Amino acid sequence: MTNTRNILTGLLALSVLALCFVWPIPNDQLPFHRNGLIYPIVVVTLGLFFSSSSAKKNLNFSKIKFVLIAIWVLTFYILINGFFVTPDIKEMVSTWDGQWLRPVLLFCAGLVLLPTLQSQLPSISAARFFTLVVLFFWGVVCIHLLDTIWLYWRDGVIHWGETRIVFNRTRMSFQVNMITGFILAELLARGLLHQRFLRLKTSVLALMLVCNLVCTALVDTRWGTIGLVGSLFSTFVLLSFHSMRRSRVVLTGSILIAIIIASALLGYASWKTDPRWQSLESDAIAGWNAPFTSFCYNKTNGLVPLNNLGREMDHSNGCRASFFRQGWGLVAEHPAGMGPRKEAFRYVLRRDTQDNRINIPHSHYGLIEFGIQNGIAGIAGWLILLAGCWYVGWREFRHGNTMVGMFLLLFTIGFFSRTMVDHNLKDHYLEQYMLLTGLLIGMCAQRTAKDKETLS
Repeated sequence: MTNTRNILTGLLALSVLALCFVWPIPNDQLPFHRNGLIYPIVVVTLGLFFSSSSAKKNLNFSKIKFVLIAIWVLTFYILINGFFVTPDIKEMVSTWDGQWLRPVLLFCAGLVLLPTLQSQLPSISAARFFTLVVLFFWGVVCIHLLDTIWLYWRDGVIHWGETRIVFNRTRMSFQVNMITGFILAELLARGLLHQRFLRLKTSVLALMLVCNLVCTALVDTRWGTIGLVGSLFSTFVLLSFHSMRRSRVVLTGSILIAIIIASALLGYASWKTDPRWQSLESDAIAGWNAPFTSFCYNKTNGLVPLNNLGREMDHSNGCRASFFRQGWGLVAEHPAGMGPRKEAFRYVLRRDTQDNRINIPHSHYGLIEFGIQNGIAGIAGWLILLAGCWYVGWREFRHGNTMVGMFLLLFTIGFFSRTMVDHNLKDHYLEQYMLLTGLLIGMCAQRTAKDKETLS
């Protein structure tokens, strides 16, 4: 029995790392479906955890009780509310299962993953395992850069904004920002607090950071660049307030100057390589009042509105403004939502306007999509869940478990911020967030040796 548990535990660790690598890659580019890793990971993790007394003793559930209650109350609310408001129960249950329940199960698996691994493999510390997770997530970024170099050698030009290993630029941008947030937090903690968590040399982390910044410029996503700059400043502010001393004023000031320079370079690169910045204001004004007959909503035959410069409105600038206005309008008009459903934005627009020519699938805003599906109460439940995760991170950050708490804080803030500008409350975006958040919360809730002695 012990040998079987050891084998299962080893396979579990390898499966989680493999999933971290293949997650953003489309299933049709893989020799298998990601669910072939996801469901076995959930089943094996929970099975090993609940059958191991040592693993259960290693997790202090009282620390995370609120988060567990919040996530399961929200889960059943989404399902029960869906039965009352959905136009198609079968579609609703299927979407709830694939787009929400699966991420929640991954959250629970992440929560108990480290205690489960350590019960059979005590040499796997939180720092070592999380370092491996970061490295495997970064593998996709590394391959994208190598692919870009190969394309440049073959064609003689840089392929700006093209991705081949992942589906689109948004997926790559999300991956880059997620990893960059952890690396920046680690590097700044080493500089300001003289603390370290990731088991990588500073030179290796610096190289990974440079690669991520180059990848950000190559992918050419404006919101991704803004998110990266925000991550820089929020990490710096968080660490500066943690332990500010007079002796660190010079060091802190130097790092702040370096961050400002790096942010300016990132912003300049985005400004020069992305002409959409030049007409942002005029496009947004034109898009705010774009009719449903425009190409924002009918991509095949819709007319392109003109901005006040007399030019055709840019899709990203103008249509996002229109989607923002119409999306929140739909949330206000349907405060109970319409139940979990893929492409809910399009469905509700077609239904309300009686215009089947509308073919835009979603609003591009994750929080709006969540509200259209689950109503105002659903948005409130999601925000309460995030607040609970944020509080766990803040408590650990302020009371000794600095690095893990900081990672959880920044990851929660970063993901929420991205839901305001991108549709990431779905598919692998939400799955990755829930597993990693569960893993970080599980690390925060691990019992110390002193706690274990008290229990025994």
